Amino acid sequence: MYLERTNMKKISETIMPSGYTFQQVMLLNALRRQAKFGMLMTNPRVTGYTSFAKAVLAFINDPKAPKTCKKLYEYLVKNGYYEGLDVRIA
Repeated sequence: MYLERTNMKKISETIMPSGYTFQQVMLLNALRRQAKFGMLMTNPRVTGYTSFAKAVLAFINDPKAPKTCKKLYEYLVKNGYYEGLDVRIA
């Protein structure tokens, strides 16, 4: 697996093979865990937002995206945002 980290200062900015940054991959997976299993990986406020859904909405820039956790997760799956992510859960 090749990770592009040239001239970057933070691991969160590392570009993953999926094309997302490491931080974006972790936010998408946190949203998935919360939507599917009701499990929080950490307090969402650690991200600077009150929920993982709001943190994900901040980087996808899609005005049609739903605002609630489960609906947003279903929308993102339907639109291919989860294709090619590195971390998988059941």
